[in-house]
Amino acid sequence: MRLLVSALFATLALTAQVPRLTDVQERRLTNGVRVLLVERRGLPAFHASLVFRGGRAEEPTALAGATDLLARILYASTWPEDLEGGRPQVALDALLKQEEGLLESLRLERLRELRTPGADSHRAALEAGLAAVQARLQEHLSPSPLADLLRAQGGRQSAEATADALVARMDLPVEAFQAWCRNEGQRLRTLQLSRFSGARAALVADLRDKAEPGPALVLGAALPGHPYGRDLADHLPTVEALRWSDLRAYARRSLSPERLTVILVGGLSLAQVLPDLEKHLGTLPIPLDREEPPLPEIQASLGDRRVQATLGSTPRLLTGWRIPPRSHPDHLPLQMAAQLLGGGSASRLPSHLVRQKTLAREVVLRMDLPGGRQAGLLLVELEPAPGHSLAELEAALHSEILKVQQEPIAPAAWSRALAQLEVDHLRTLDEPARLAWALGRAWAEGGDWRLLDLELQRLRTLAPETVQAAARAWLQPSHRTTARLEPSVADAQDPLEAEMSRVLLALAAHRVEDLAQREHLVAEGLRQLRMLSPDERRRTLKLLEAQLPPAKR
Repeated sequence: MRLLVSALFATLALTAQVPRLTDVQERRLTNGVRVLLVERRGLPAFHASLVFRGGRAEEPTALAGATDLLARILYASTWPEDLEGGRPQVALDALLKQEEGLLESLRLERLRELRTPGADSHRAALEAGLAAVQARLQEHLSPSPLADLLRAQGGRQSAEATADALVARMDLPVEAFQAWCRNEGQRLRTLQLSRFSGARAALVADLRDKAEPGPALVLGAALPGHPYGRDLADHLPTVEALRWSDLRAYARRSLSPERLTVILVGGLSLAQVLPDLEKHLGTLPIPLDREEPPLPEIQASLGDRRVQATLGSTPRLLTGWRIPPRSHPDHLPLQMAAQLLGGGSASRLPSHLVRQKTLAREVVLRMDLPGGRQAGLLLVELEPAPGHSLAELEAALHSEILKVQQEPIAPAAWSRALAQLEVDHLRTLDEPARLAWALGRAWAEGGDWRLLDLELQRLRTLAPETVQAAARAWLQPSHRTTARLEPSVADAQDPLEAEMSRVLLALAAHRVEDLAQREHLVAEGLRQLRMLSPDERRRTLKLLEAQLPPAKR
């Protein structure tokens, strides 16, 4: 009873406080930049989000990692040298071109050394030349984080590269708006990328130390050959070979005005902001090459796909279903189904699998992985409780899915799930950064920021039968991909077999994009190699290693 009363009060409060569409003011600048403003009178600060539609999904394979690099270089900080024009910029460009040439020569020299060990090496001379150029480059670069212009204005900033967008976020006092607007116009006009080499090295290091490969395994197997299923860690050689000039050219296309939505939430009015926005962002040049690359369609019914890997220190089960994009009519019913399954501690999976049956220690449910503009995944990740197997946990998960599809949904569970979604919506409206991100995400994924409000209205009119019909249509075996991750036991594996497994996996990754096929080929290769004598296995291993690209040996 207390739960229903709480849910009722939450719903009544939301009905009174949810803003109407007129609370979001929209304008278009001369060059196509879209501006959304939510005025919060009395606030002494404002939040700004710059959302560039496109993201990782639109990167050409040869430029894999470009969006992540742009987020790190352009929006990690606001350096004076990246906003300057005239002679300082010309000198900086010349040094960056020299650095680019030396970095590429050094990369090729290292590959040559791998291919022909013992040959004369020019690495020392190239490294000395690179060090000299970078020393001169440092003379043009701000030496201290205290030189960050945005931080000096009392602000903070961050950036994120997603499958569907590049998002830059800033929080500043209201009096800094004009300076912020001028800086953003200069940043996008100049596209200096002065800290390219350091950012690329940091991204490569992060990819090598990647700590969460589980979801990437499921994505690769569930979305084979599609940019949504791309694991950037598999494209390390491409990232290492990415050049400053290529990234800059890509930035001019991907960060163009018609792809940009500026979202402002805080103590600013439309009359205050429009003149400066038009002056600094509305005059950004429109690139000649504005054609957006078509994204390939994702077939939902690829069959029940499975991946098994030895990974990490704890066993985990990851099951994902290919679901439609955010613009599809079934997407919202599936969002409600996800809330019923794993949207809170009282939802089905935590309640039944963790507390009642004690089969699982933890349940994590994510929707629209990695994005919602195209068909993505509804992913459930489970960690078994001690004494229970992954097979046992998988059977229990499928049982709960069937119950949601077939058994009547209890009114209390329905009311609780709807109330939780509405409370989440209210929190989004209350926090400027969350509101800006939600508006930007609705535009980048669904093509219309109004989805943020329209989806809530539709949620309130959904019927349980509609949710169950969508669950039956999409949460079925033909849409499913399962990954069983067993803990690695390094000491128990023969060193020769461990090396064979590494080489076979590297060969398969180089030649087969489909993760499910890749896992099958590696398992079959190991099975055949075990039939050989130790000496034959060693000789075979050397032959296989010779087929690897030099960087993978």
